[in-house]
Amino acid sequence: MRRLIAVAAAWCAVAWFAAACASAGQPPGGPEDHDPPAVVSIRPESGSLNVRPKEINFQFNEVVAQQALGAADLSRLFLISPREGEPDVSWHRSRITVKLRKPFRANMAYVVMMFPGLADLRGNVRKEGASIIFSTGPTIPRLGITGTVFDWAAQRVAPNAFVEALLRTDTTLKFVDVADSAGRFEIGPLDSGSYIVRALIDQNSNHQIDRNEKWDTVPTRVLDVRTAVELDAIERDSVPALIANVVAEDSVTIHVIFDKYLDPGMPLQPALVDLRAADSSRLQVDKVQWASVFEAARRAADSTRKADSLRQVDSLARARDTTRRAAPPPAPNPVRPALPVGVPGARPAPPPAKPKSPAPDKAVVVTLSPTNPLAPGKSYRITTRGFRNLLGHSTEQSRTFQAPLPKPPPTPKDTARARADSIRRPPAPVKPPARSR
Repeated sequence: MRRLIAVAAAWCAVAWFAAACASAGQPPGGPEDHDPPAVVSIRPESGSLNVRPKEINFQFNEVVAQQALGAADLSRLFLISPREGEPDVSWHRSRITVKLRKPFRANMAYVVMMFPGLADLRGNVRKEGASIIFSTGPTIPRLGITGTVFDWAAQRVAPNAFVEALLRTDTTLKFVDVADSAGRFEIGPLDSGSYIVRALIDQNSNHQIDRNEKWDTVPTRVLDVRTAVELDAIERDSVPALIANVVAEDSVTIHVIFDKYLDPGMPLQPALVDLRAADSSRLQVDKVQWASVFEAARRAADSTRKADSLRQVDSLARARDTTRRAAPPPAPNPVRPALPVGVPGARPAPPPAKPKSPAPDKAVVVTLSPTNPLAPGKSYRITTRGFRNLLGHSTEQSRTFQAPLPKPPPTPKDTARARADSIRRPPAPVKPPARSR
């Protein structure tokens, strides 16, 4: 009996020791690691010539996680240019191998990029990327394509946009890059030739244009210098723009809203719009203009009207105040030395970059001749033709709408309130209280 108890105690001790050795916890007493994995070496070395490796090896100073931050798998963190399909990425604890699914081409320069997001087993994430360039031939071309990708509709840069350049003589070769946080990219090295450059705001990171994704393409030639281009990404569709709504603002102003962006290079003219009453009589159209132009003109007119009203009120107040003394001239501001951008009190940072062209419109404003205004409450039929979308597709279509009813006349109370608002002086600035000495 005693022998069985001793044997059982020995097995318990062995089991406890094995469990302790297999524990994944960090041993006590050591410093906690907060550093992300660092790249120790990349093979082949950057700048290598006449090499044709089977794979590229990224060696790290510690074991890296198999799951990347914000990516479905590690393959989303690596890109090979020129690109022929997605790269084959394999995890080997502290080493990652990247290779094409086809052999590297002869006499071709390749760029292999690793993007931020790689983490170690403790969750420390790399915020920097890494890249190498090598050639399977004796030289590396010195040319390339640089530029900026914008979100055209939002009028701002498009960070992390996917950019590719296709050689016209061999569209299977896709030289690629990913824009940085300022929307800038650099594709190369390239040989001279004609290319088609395409940018994509890739929402699902599959490197393909999907429905409702924003993109743009521009042709360019690479000759003896590096070429710079601008790409304005926006939703583009082969389906023509259709009328989404028609709103009559008053008896001569009609807003026509489409479901897609319209070609900003399209000349607007009255012949694009046909407007008829219920008895088929035609109403004369005097002007068709972009909605953004119409609104800008309206804001400018409102601003001028308000400025004129304030000047009139101020001149009346000066005429009444005969005891006002002449104000002393303002003291000159002291000249301070310039400080770097970002330091408190320094000059403001430059405005963010914007595309060269304003955002396209989805709406136009139709202005009728005052000799044939809309009759209040009556129905009309508007027909549009030749309104092209961003890909140049158009169609003829019609829509029925109703003219607005007249507004009720203002009451005496409303008239008095409007008159009081028009002559009200702006409030005087509040002076800070005097300090007690």
